[in-house]
Formats: sequence, structure tokens, C-alpha cells
Amino acid sequence: MLSNISWSSYLSAVVIFAAVWYGFLIYKYYLGNLKNIFQGKMKQSFGEKDLKSKSGPFSEFKESFSTLEDAEELYDKLLTVFTESDAGGLSKAAFKNYIRFILLEYPFVKQSALRGKINSLVVLESAKYPELLLTLSEMDSLWEEEV
Repeated sequence: MLSNISWSSYLSAVVIFAAVWYGFLIYKYYLGNLKNIFQGKMKQSFGEKDLKSKSGPFSEFKESFSTLEDAEELYDKLLTVFTESDAGGLSKAAFKNYIRFILLEYPFVKQSALRGKINSLVVLESAKYPELLLTLSEMDSLWEEEV
């Protein structure tokens, strides 16, 4: 009896059975979602979280997402450097070395257009701490110097 069934008939039956099975699963579990999509009530989104415009100090730049995330992370770290240095009473030289050490961790930010924005934000933040006051030229030179 099995010798009367050809391979092409067998494969056709398997494909038809698989299509019916997956059609049943989609109908059973995803019918509501499909109706909403086709009626326009729910829009399908692909990576909407990544494509939304971010609000923050770096929202106007069109850098890659990883560079923007690195810049935001660097800025947050630099803000904590100010509070830690002020609380710990670090000298300005030790404070600059601390910043240099952190800047070395972000070489892509160093090469991007975000470097100027980071510099200006850090200088603005340093105005809150008179003993740790930095100028734009000092901050820019910290990117180039080695620890």
C-alpha cells in the first residue's frame, strides 16, 4: 500500500497539512490582532523605540544610536564626577585626571560632533563648582592628553 504513494504526493500532503495547521493556530491565537491591523486600529511597529526622537541634551545630532547612547552615558558619568570630586575635596589636577580617565573610555564620542556639545555642557556644569571650574580649551585639551 505504501509503494503506491509517490514522494511528490507525500510532500504535497505534508505542505498542505502544515499550512492548515499553522492557519488554525493563527486563527485561534492571533485573530484579534489581525483584525485590528487590517481595520487600522493597531499599527505594526518595527523598532519604534529606537526610531523615536530622543529629548535631551543630544537630541539635535544625527549620530548613530550607539554614539548617542555613549554620549549620554558619558555625560551622566561626568556629572557624577563633579559631585564625587566636590564631596571628596579633590584638587583640580586630580579632578582633571579623573575626567581624562573617563574620556578615554569613549573614543567614538571623541571623534564625533558630540564632542563639542559634551565640552560645553561640562563647562556649564563646572560653573556650579568654583574650585573645579573648567574652560572650553581646558576641557578640549583633556580629550587629547594621556593619563
